[in-house]
Amino acid sequence: MSEKILDEFQSNIMERLGNIYNNNDEYKKSLAKEIKLYNQLQNNFNREQMNMVEDYQKAMCATVGICELLAYRQGMRDLASILGVNLNGKERF
Repeated sequence: MSEKILDEFQSNIMERLGNIYNNNDEYKKSLAKEIKLYNQLQNNFNREQMNMVEDYQKAMCATVGICELLAYRQGMRDLASILGVNLNGKERF
């Protein structure tokens, strides 16, 4: 198993996670709260303030996305290690 295999799985993984999120009641509840709070901000902030909020939100979401991906990749490495597979292409037994 090579490190590249993680890259190959990434798009499929992200799609599957999206499906899992969209079928999870806790996620749906959290998303509804997020939307409600965003709408409250929109109703109380001027356009310049909303632009700052949106820029902050984009940056924060990008950071969280990177963290999710890194955590998943580390989980895959840990699983490979437990199974005795070295990601450099050599089996560990």
